[in-house]
Amino acid sequence: MADQQNQPVGQGTQSTVNPATPAAVPNVTPVVVVAPEVKAGAPANTDNTIATVSPTINNSPSQPVDIHPTSVVQNPEPKQNVNSGQVEAEKPATEAAKPSDTDKALTGINRDLEEKITMEKAQEIAMPYINVGVFPVNPDILHLVSPEDAKRAMAMLFYKVGKKVRLAVADPNSPETQALVKDLEGKGYGVQMNLASRASVTEAFKFYTSDQYKLKTEIKNTVSEEEIHYEKELENLAALKDKIAALPSEEALNTLNVSAIKAGASDIHYQPEETLCTVRFRIDGVLHTVFDIPKETYTNLANQLKYKAKMKLNITNVPQDGRFRFIVNERKIDVRVSALPTEYGESFVCRILDSGKHFANFEELGFSKKSLEVLRRATELSQGMVLVTGPTGSGKTTTLYVLLNKINTQDTKIITLEDPIEYHLTGITQSQVNEKRGYTFADGLRSILRQDPDVVMIGEIRDLETAEVCAQASLTGHVLLSTLHTNSAVGTIPRLINIGLPAFMVAPALSVIVAQRLVRRLCTCSEEVEIKPEEKIYLETTLAKIKEVDPAFEAAMPAKIKKVKGCEACNFTGFRGQITISEVLDCNDEIKNAVLKNASSSDLLLIARKNGMLTMEEDGILKVIEGSTTIDEVHRVTNT
Repeated sequence: MADQQNQPVGQGTQSTVNPATPAAVPNVTPVVVVAPEVKAGAPANTDNTIATVSPTINNSPSQPVDIHPTSVVQNPEPKQNVNSGQVEAEKPATEAAKPSDTDKALTGINRDLEEKITMEKAQEIAMPYINVGVFPVNPDILHLVSPEDAKRAMAMLFYKVGKKVRLAVADPNSPETQALVKDLEGKGYGVQMNLASRASVTEAFKFYTSDQYKLKTEIKNTVSEEEIHYEKELENLAALKDKIAALPSEEALNTLNVSAIKAGASDIHYQPEETLCTVRFRIDGVLHTVFDIPKETYTNLANQLKYKAKMKLNITNVPQDGRFRFIVNERKIDVRVSALPTEYGESFVCRILDSGKHFANFEELGFSKKSLEVLRRATELSQGMVLVTGPTGSGKTTTLYVLLNKINTQDTKIITLEDPIEYHLTGITQSQVNEKRGYTFADGLRSILRQDPDVVMIGEIRDLETAEVCAQASLTGHVLLSTLHTNSAVGTIPRLINIGLPAFMVAPALSVIVAQRLVRRLCTCSEEVEIKPEEKIYLETTLAKIKEVDPAFEAAMPAKIKKVKGCEACNFTGFRGQITISEVLDCNDEIKNAVLKNASSSDLLLIARKNGMLTMEEDGILKVIEGSTTIDEVHRVTNT
């Protein structure tokens, strides 16, 4: 008894149970099921009884014994039919061995008891418990431990994040387990052991027989888990579909991500339908359908996506957010993932954030003439608020980062508060809010102001509390940069007042407001065409309006304008890259006085126009005349 108690969970000695001596097994009460009665008139055969003995375990956590339904069968002589005198043939072995409902029930009970005993044992030795047999193990991580080593150590790798792994073990003190842990640690992995029953570990070995593991094993020498380099990127998006179907989920996901980067996509959309999933790339602000994939392929991709983004794999009915990183050609690529439950499964949108992205100057972004002058003055402010407005995907963050880079000097302390941090900037302190844990923009900003910053960037003004703290910061010797969702520069002022910020705080706080959109830039394959009569009238009218606002403006009416053509370089879209069209409002004394007098938006617009502000549409038409974009693109983003 003492020897048996000292054995690890799930490794008790197996005894041969004799029906005649049930007391030989501690705490096991044999249940004897006698064979069916012989037909009437048959002679009794007491020596040939078939008995099945199944243990009933006393519920005692101090007895770590193996739990196996034990059957003792005495081979009977062939039975003789008393009516015919013929010897009955024995039933086939497979039929005789077929488990009954009672056997299945006893097996299920015994498995539950084994898990309960293992759980109690884990509590005693202060080790986490896992029923690894029902855990959704990702076959892609199993190549770290060969099936031979796993079975020898009675251990199962079931979780991996970066260089940290978790190992389900039946006996944490066995030499084989210790050798396996030492081997993983030698490869640079931090190992956490979880106690598991022998039955659950054995059940989990099924993942080594999956097709995904077999395929991963074949290609593991050509794929690095930590850094995936692609010497030759895909030349054609249409080739992705067949390539993804032939790869394990991890490699398929990385291939899709790298192809999106090659295509210049900012987002990847996975939209599940009843029998398939549509994959789309947002390229230069416009969604393009890449292909449809079968639902089964999508399910594998979705699980891998959630695993890499550190989302909860078993949660599918609530939205989740996550993030992961991969490397292409020595460039770190961050992917921000959003999951949304839908009728046909989870829909995912992946925002691609390239850490190697070059933040150009204002001229390269598309700002020109009067707008450039105002923005340059904004980089020299000693206090005040600079707001960049526009819808999602309009380039607000990029404009703010360019502004930060202009301000970032050795004698300036800059702190940002973002949700999330999209790009990491050298020399700038960046902090990420976490509203689930009470770290909001407003609370974070109050803490930031105690850090003695010169410039503060807040990701977005969402509510009155944040707006008030931002206004107070800008009025107490700080430069405050932030974003807001409004349709125009002038519309930002009534938006702040509608949030609840009083006009006497809005007026002195505001310094510069930038409203912007992104239009697609024409590819070099574009061609010049004659201007249509209606287009000529429209261009002439717009140029006349610009001349009224800025008498010093000079621009001749072109004889031709560029149109879309399309080539392989631009995936036959006719566009490659994006350019900003904007309206930049300089909040001078005249604007501030009008705000204090509660002037309407139309009155504020008249004052801004008198001071030389161009609208986004007018700025876009200047880009058309320059040959950077088209009239249709300008109309698409300005809704005119």
